[in-house]
Amino acid sequence: MSYSILKFDTKTSLLNPKFEGYKLRLVDSGSDDGASGAVQTYQLESASVEPRKLNVNVHLSFDEMYSRIHYNHLFVGPTARSFIYVDSTGKVNLVKLDRQSTGHTYLIFEIPQAINPSSLEGYPGVYCLDSTTMLVFDGITSVYVLLKNELDIEKEHWVAVGMFDIGLGSVVAGPVDGADRRRMHVILGATIARHPEHSEIRMHYCYRMEHETRRSSDTRSHSHPSFAIQAISVLVPGNTAGSNGGPLIPILASTDVHMLPTHAIPLYCKYLGDQFVIGVRDGVVLDETENPCTPPLPSVSVPDLYYWMQTDDDVSVCIKLPETVTASHISCEITRSSLLLQFTNAPECESRLKFENAAFYDHIMADESVWTLEGGRLLTLYLEKVRSGVRWPSVFSTDDGVLETIDPSEFATIREHLAKYTSEKVSSGNKLLIQSAADAMDQDNDDLEQEDSSIVFSVRKWDTGEAISSSTAGSPDWLCSSFAEPPPHGRVGDRAEACSSAHALLPPVCLKFDVDGIVYEIGTDAAGVIGASHIGTFAALSYIQASKREQRFMYVDAAMTVAVLAETQRRIYIYHQIDSPSSTEAVQNIVDIGSGELLGMQITGRSLVLLRENSLCLIDLDLCRM
Repeated sequence: MSYSILKFDTKTSLLNPKFEGYKLRLVDSGSDDGASGAVQTYQLESASVEPRKLNVNVHLSFDEMYSRIHYNHLFVGPTARSFIYVDSTGKVNLVKLDRQSTGHTYLIFEIPQAINPSSLEGYPGVYCLDSTTMLVFDGITSVYVLLKNELDIEKEHWVAVGMFDIGLGSVVAGPVDGADRRRMHVILGATIARHPEHSEIRMHYCYRMEHETRRSSDTRSHSHPSFAIQAISVLVPGNTAGSNGGPLIPILASTDVHMLPTHAIPLYCKYLGDQFVIGVRDGVVLDETENPCTPPLPSVSVPDLYYWMQTDDDVSVCIKLPETVTASHISCEITRSSLLLQFTNAPECESRLKFENAAFYDHIMADESVWTLEGGRLLTLYLEKVRSGVRWPSVFSTDDGVLETIDPSEFATIREHLAKYTSEKVSSGNKLLIQSAADAMDQDNDDLEQEDSSIVFSVRKWDTGEAISSSTAGSPDWLCSSFAEPPPHGRVGDRAEACSSAHALLPPVCLKFDVDGIVYEIGTDAAGVIGASHIGTFAALSYIQASKREQRFMYVDAAMTVAVLAETQRRIYIYHQIDSPSSTEAVQNIVDIGSGELLGMQITGRSLVLLRENSLCLIDLDLCRM
């Protein structure tokens, strides 16, 4: 199968340039006890929900902290109008809503206590694969397979038929020099394929790892944190039997299928037959499994002509010029992601220095990065890191073998010059010329630096991880995902075969387009090729999202009727879809749910379900719009 581009084209017919804004409509919250109106509140029938706290000596990367902060503790249930949460005692509770939106709670499983209490504790999760199968993750390493007792459907009796472990091996999260360094695992997605004799669970999870790189020319080792996306396969026999918790749960063997290196935790991971679609900020690191049809990133061809050093916040690169030049000979463009350095009327520099859109190892803050020229022979680049604390193993994404070899005393002198000239006004007569160039697409907002990174989607083979198609760097940036939907009903047939039909669709995603949020549907066409299609627009949603400083959750519903933004406490913002393509306004609701931390959010039918520490809150979306 040949490699192709996964296109995210925008349909101008689905944009509304005449849109003026959202009109606030007050919400009837009912009586003080929350028993009527658009908002209803119910106390949990179980113990409270309390997110696990980290020890003060645990060091996590930005991506890991972002994942914890925005972790949704409310999970979609196995059927419509049902959802699941795990309380502070490890009990898995399934809540079903009746037609009157009254919740009925069932205890379906109790997660066994971790054997090693000193392990780094992530958050537990529940993943419904179909209406009769679910996975329960303890947040550390153990995953339990639960099947519904088909002879007792109405009583929600679930049985643990097996368990398996993930993430065995070396660990990295924790104190840099500590003896108890640990690893935090994030489950990205899972699916199930049915076969006559057994079922196959396919799962991806992500963890941070360290690469040790040693070169014969230098005895020092350089480590940098990155992430691994690990795929595993677990076979569940058809005649399994187990108990609801305890030591009698059978142990299932997992098989490593493939591993993909990446610089960030993926935001999207879904399955279609023997392929999966994954979305990662800045994309999966290219390796031998990919054969992109676009040219590879250019490499730096003169490693002997520069040397460099870094701190937690910046990178300094010194380029020794082969001849004396002036500033007029130099054209230097520093963008968020790359360096373009060209020379004119300087033959030796032109022939020996090749920095033509050379991609940096990681993103930089272009408007705070500068270049200097001293004595006509030393060109210095000062690059401000976007991700403070991330160590660069090389200056450029294509490793050219140049290690950190700059002399500390010389580095101190350079920094002194930079500090002087970045704090004073520079005129054309200065001996030291400073120039900086900001990427036109770069948003000057430190709080959103990580969220503004572009997301790259790729379609990959399950058995190898090889990319079949990928989106390009020009694709719209990430805004949010859609609410999870109940899994396919029943167990009949091979799910993998059913998902490969020409009409199979994955949950849509909402991406940025100027000030709007555009929704793409991902699925297969008539020829069975996975593609993306622009199916709708939430006017001004990108602009609105950027203004919300306390945002914790953001989702759109699959039917594109609402977009929901939730703060950590109190306020829920609901933006309804416009009535017609030519409408100039739409309805907005601001719902105050009172004090208490918001821990999770899902949508079922026309009810928005919110999880707090001791209560559930239901918001009737139809009443909100009236």
